[in-house]
Amino acid sequence: MTWDDVFQFATQYLLPFMGLPLLGVVIGAWLTNSFFPFRLKRREWRWEKEVWAKELFFETVSRVNFIAEHYLKSEYEEKFSMSGLALHEADDEIMRLVKELHSVGHKLKLYLNKPDAKLFEQYLHDSQAEYDAAKDSWGQWYEDDDIAVTQHTENTIARQGQVAANTVDKFKLSS
Repeated sequence: MTWDDVFQFATQYLLPFMGLPLLGVVIGAWLTNSFFPFRLKRREWRWEKEVWAKELFFETVSRVNFIAEHYLKSEYEEKFSMSGLALHEADDEIMRLVKELHSVGHKLKLYLNKPDAKLFEQYLHDSQAEYDAAKDSWGQWYEDDDIAVTQHTENTIARQGQVAANTVDKFKLSS
């Protein structure tokens, strides 16, 4: 038996029947333990972030709608306010919620799908436009007119509530 016969035996019998299955087992073990779980984990992380962004957007806008709607019902329809907020508390809470959405908007837009991101951009634009209109009309009353201040604040709450209600309705339609 020569070296050529040993080499021929190894390449014809040992390599196909022992080496290739062993190589397949090693590659399969690497794929099973390293590649596939990490890929699935990345997909899971992405999905969790998408759910987080959608929930934060929807819950915050719904809260703005709830506060505005229930505050106005308590003032004008003689009903008990389930939000439990007075005029300035409701105004401050709505302002805080809208500011929070504006401040985390860059994070939310990354994870929202295209229709939801477009709706989010529209909400940010509309809420900002309403606050800009309220700022422009601030102080356009007589000096001792306390009722005008209250009416202005209530109009601001009502407009923010309307923007939020429109967004919630569009969000429900798109889901």
